[in-house]
Amino acid sequence: MTGWRKACLVGVAVVGVVAAVGLVVLTVVADLDTAAAVGSVVGAVAGVASTWVSVAALPGATGSTTVRADGGSNAAGGDMRNPSARDTGSGSGPAPVSGPGVSASGGSNAAGGDMTDPTAHRGP
Repeated sequence: MTGWRKACLVGVAVVGVVAAVGLVVLTVVADLDTAAAVGSVVGAVAGVASTWVSVAALPGATGSTTVRADGGSNAAGGDMRNPSARDTGSGSGPAPVSGPGVSASGGSNAAGGDMTDPTAHRGP
């Protein structure tokens, strides 16, 4: 999680706790009708704010991952279960380039997420 997303999450949690405590105190100090009216307004503002935060965070969450595999390798942008790779020599496509994303070559396994029971073989 990036720093600004973590700060937003903590900020929203703090504001939520403060609003809840404030509404309880308002119920004790004033009457229930006043607290209900204030709670409606606070709920509407929270709904608009959370919608804005969700829309603002959406472009970062849907970024595509470049995935490249060559020479008998396995590569996945997410999780892999029981991947098995065997070095088949140089592949027919372009060699994987370094940079953002997931790439594998030479009979290896690479995953952008978790990998369960991977095997890789080099040689005959």
